Amino acid sequence: MLTNRSVPASTVLPHIFYADVSEAITWLTRTFGFSEHYRYGEPASGAQMHLGNAWIMLKKARPGTASPAQLGYGTQSLTIFIDDVDAHFQRAKSAGAKVVEDLHETVYGERQYGAVDLAGHHWLFSRHARDLDPAEWGAAVSAAVEMKSQISPMLSVRGGARAVEFYKAAFGAKEEFRVGDEGDAIVARLSVHGSEFWIADESPEHLNFSPETLGGGTVRIVLTVADPDAAFQRAIAAGATAVWPVEDQPYRWRVGRLVDPFGHHWEIGKPL
Repeated sequence: MLTNRSVPASTVLPHIFYADVSEAITWLTRTFGFSEHYRYGEPASGAQMHLGNAWIMLKKARPGTASPAQLGYGTQSLTIFIDDVDAHFQRAKSAGAKVVEDLHETVYGERQYGAVDLAGHHWLFSRHARDLDPAEWGAAVSAAVEMKSQISPMLSVRGGARAVEFYKAAFGAKEEFRVGDEGDAIVARLSVHGSEFWIADESPEHLNFSPETLGGGTVRIVLTVADPDAAFQRAIAAGATAVWPVEDQPYRWRVGRLVDPFGHHWEIGKPL
């Protein structure tokens, strides 16, 4: 996902109060696409849910606590970051959510919309549209945000456009960014469940060659997934070739190895 210096995201676990937790679970699942992780109590007095990597706790309102609908006003707004915020907006509207802020791009670089749930809680669903320094839109910056370092491999391939489509089909990759079209040299950023990697057409003039050209490579990529057997078979169906099948290993991983059509080796697995 694109980063935006004006909206750096972190990890927070909000606890949200509802008069009826079971009803809230059903509504949040149907309308906003949340998934239930667990619930407790009979009837339910609490639950944990998530939408992608955004996690929330639902709590039953008791004396001393209340939902915005019970209070008659709200005190906070919750922002959830969504890859496809346009589709999410249409889903929420179709499911009957009360939209209080139409989908638009903000001055600070977010594409977002606002909605109110069954208990009056205000939600913003957002996607980073541009990376903006807060000073660019008029904010007074007290301290610059230190961006996190990360390593994203860039894979040299023959046929960048074909590679983009392969990784989408094989690994469920999302295309985050692309320069170049069919017939041109392509550079693209892809992500698999939030983990990013790049692909680029090989450029012999810069001594960048694909393993397909070299007849082998020096790097293996490890893709950790919840169901390595299913992910492995999906990649094979998309055109990858098995090196060895998914098996339990003595170092307590279940993992298999394959080679993609461009010569890159992938190990797909999970720790046991």
